[in-house]
Amino acid sequence: MPVCQNCGTKWTWKQTIRRLFRLNCPYCETKQYESASSRFRNGGLALLPLVLILPINVLFDFSVGTTIIIGIIITLAILGLYPFVLNLSNEEEAFW
Repeated sequence: MPVCQNCGTKWTWKQTIRRLFRLNCPYCETKQYESASSRFRNGGLALLPLVLILPINVLFDFSVGTTIIIGIIITLAILGLYPFVLNLSNEEEAFW
């Protein structure tokens, strides 16, 4: 779970999901940023649905509707795991 770099408080899963697009600490209201290592790791997670769906679809020859449902399930699972891999920083870090 993410930890505020300003006040040191650990966020809950629910707080992290609520503040997904505006990373302000729920305790001290300080703006937080996703760390560069976390952005790199989560970028790989964003590609995971494509990497999983394409081979599964080829192997099992699913219909388009089934493929979309599987994609939505995988995407929701990744979104649910996102708070566990999120690391925060006080300032925006360069990606490289």
